Amino acid sequence: MRVIGTIRSTATDRITVEADTYEQAREQLYAQVPEGHELIALRVDPAGAD
Repeated sequence: MRVIGTIRSTATDRITVEADTYEQAREQLYAQVPEGHELIALRVDPAGAD
């Protein structure tokens, strides 16, 4: 009997974008998520705030 399991890496990476609005930044982030990955958190970087 052959049994196949599917696993997912626990490694995480960060992607960073800059935009005029949060909505634009969110769209840019989603566009950069590689296939097979999931965007699990969004946060505003206080160091990059105007």
